[in-house]
Amino acid sequence: MNVPFEPLLPDTSVWIHYLRPNGATDLKLAMREALMQDRIATCWVVKTELLIGARDAAAYDVLMEALQGVADVPVTAQTWNDAARLGYDLRKRGLLVAVPDLLIAQCAISSERVLWHADGDFERMRERSPLRTRLSRAPE
Repeated sequence: MNVPFEPLLPDTSVWIHYLRPNGATDLKLAMREALMQDRIATCWVVKTELLIGARDAAAYDVLMEALQGVADVPVTAQTWNDAARLGYDLRKRGLLVAVPDLLIAQCAISSERVLWHADGDFERMRERSPLRTRLSRAPE
């Protein structure tokens, strides 16, 4: 998988495949390449989802340290306001979206990054909003 040179915000679904020892090889290579090229950013919503899933305290600490080296898209009061408006607009267009996904999407929109994901829910958001996405078909 060769990812075009564009700024990316990987969703938790992509990070999980990247971090799994048996994750999809193509996705892992593309993520590693994007990280080396400094095209990856994250936000505290994604970090929190990842850290919640740590298997033990040692894994939590290792993951926390690794995530410290990734650029951060801040979740500000404006991010919350814009995410609420995005959720409202999407609901009016027939799509209900969970708050964490709204925040992640809004972080991608406000930072002008492509939301890289392996979760079809974001594709439905893309169809009804300014969200730009890259869908990876990673095996479940």
